[in-house]
Amino acid sequence: IVDADISRFFDQIDHGWMMKFLQHRIADKRILRLVEQTLRAVVVDDGRKTRTRLRTPQRAVISPLLANIYLHYVLDLWAHQWRRKQTRGEGYIVRFADDSVMGFQYRSDALHFMGLLHRRLEKFGLKLNKGKTRLLEF
Repeated sequence: IVDADISRFFDQIDHGWMMKFLQHRIADKRILRLVEQTLRAVVVDDGRKTRTRLRTPQRAVISPLLANIYLHYVLDLWAHQWRRKQTRGEGYIVRFADDSVMGFQYRSDALHFMGLLHRRLEKFGLKLNKGKTRLLEF
């Protein structure tokens, strides 16, 4: 079992990638504009107002939905394709927002996946939390 934790996920969501992913499924420009405005909303942190290219408000109602969309393209589709082509045995992924668990029949598949997962996430500006990401055996 690979228990993966993405470090500061909600602070690292790239708005450019998010909008590209949304444009795959949403044709209505008004909806896309509303999401973009939500992403670009001013964030107050320690009394300072900032507007960033990264981040989605973690406690905002829309954040889990946006996280699921983002990781559908970054992680789910890639993991499914990798599993079909690369694993020797069974492999499963269960994920909600930034919490994910991947189960593999063979330890070697899990270790290989962990190495590739690190590189895959980096392509999208994300990092695994090394202190919380682990291989569980039973």
